[in-house]
Amino acid sequence: MKKLFLVLALLFNSYWGICQMSTHSVKAGVSYVQFGSGDLVGFNYYNEYNQSITPYMTIAPSLHVGYGSRDEGYARFTKASISLDPNFFVSPMRFDRSKIRLGIGPSLRYTSSSLPTSYGYSLVGPIPDRPTDQATYAIDLNYTRPMNYWAMGYTVALEGEVTLDRGWSTGIRASFQNYTSGGMVANIGLNVGYQF
Repeated sequence: MKKLFLVLALLFNSYWGICQMSTHSVKAGVSYVQFGSGDLVGFNYYNEYNQSITPYMTIAPSLHVGYGSRDEGYARFTKASISLDPNFFVSPMRFDRSKIRLGIGPSLRYTSSSLPTSYGYSLVGPIPDRPTDQATYAIDLNYTRPMNYWAMGYTVALEGEVTLDRGWSTGIRASFQNYTSGGMVANIGLNVGYQF
């Protein structure tokens, strides 16, 4: 009986120690996004849940929604994506009210794109009932890759965070995502979080 009591007391103390160390927080952020080599620019919105493992390590799954576009003459090309990123963060520099976090993790992304593989303009000819100096142009679009697709990749993130009063925090984040489809996404933006 004494051994059972001792084992239960040790388990309770271990559980209590882990619970005291563990913190939860949620974040929401908005960032400037570049798809590919900067050919499409736009915005990215994300929600993130943070679970501290130790004071220096955090698991942070996040959901990102991004949109970018580019105008090319009379054509407008767009790209929209949604991705799920379960990242692992390490805080190598941690201070009283601030910290710097480095993160890495896999990324699963669904993309819908209207950006063609190639495009061009061709002269069709004069418009009927218009002056002959006005010409009509047709836009030739060539699609050799899928417009809607899933891709696996990885995320690398660098974040600075400052803790404010009553559990609130704010920060700045830069991240880079690379995918098996050849797509790249670069983000830089601000976030706000709440610790509970």
